[in-house]
Amino acid sequence: MTAAAHSPRYLRWLILGGALLLLMGVALLPDVREFLARAYAALTSHDPRVTQAFVDGLGWAGPLALIAGFVLQAVLPVVPALVMTAVTARAYGLYDGFLIVYLGTLLGAAAGYGLGRTLGDTLIRTLAGETARRTAHDVATRYGLQGVLMVRLMPVLSADVMNLVAGAARMGFRPFMLATAAGALPVTLLVVWLSGNTQRLLWGLGLLSAVVASVALSRWLLARRAARA
Repeated sequence: MTAAAHSPRYLRWLILGGALLLLMGVALLPDVREFLARAYAALTSHDPRVTQAFVDGLGWAGPLALIAGFVLQAVLPVVPALVMTAVTARAYGLYDGFLIVYLGTLLGAAAGYGLGRTLGDTLIRTLAGETARRTAHDVATRYGLQGVLMVRLMPVLSADVMNLVAGAARMGFRPFMLATAAGALPVTLLVVWLSGNTQRLLWGLGLLSAVVASVALSRWLLARRAARA
């Protein structure tokens, strides 16, 4: 394999590693480190009043920072989205937490779509790798908006890569966002609801993915049988 083929992979790890080192460097600043220690203590406290007092002290800065974090995570996945969702649900509860995560997810999808449309496949190979790019591109090409909906409904697949691919493939923005909103809605509800129990969360996500995959396979088999008839 040529050096040119290797370079996107090295560049991807260089970008992600650089972003991670930047975050670690910021976290080591005295004021930031003190804030993170207080946040960890409040969010892991068994006393709801402690958590609520910390959240109330953040004001509007808390939700806005989390939404910005979801947008950043959608285009530069340094912190897993499930971790951010669990933190959001713990801090803001089921209803407010759902709204924050859902809005952040939609804005992140729009940002990823815009990057993909502007920079194309080169960016996708750099950030996600050729294998993930090819898989998402095949799904988008073969199934279109149904593919976007299917990926959103299957948490085991990378919706972040699909955002980039949809933009690079010049998929219509409005239909893409409608499919994203429809697919992200039940998944976000499930993740926020089960985020307090890791085992239940993993079982729930696995079961949802299996159900969606079974439906997709059944439709494919029926379509193939109809084509042969």
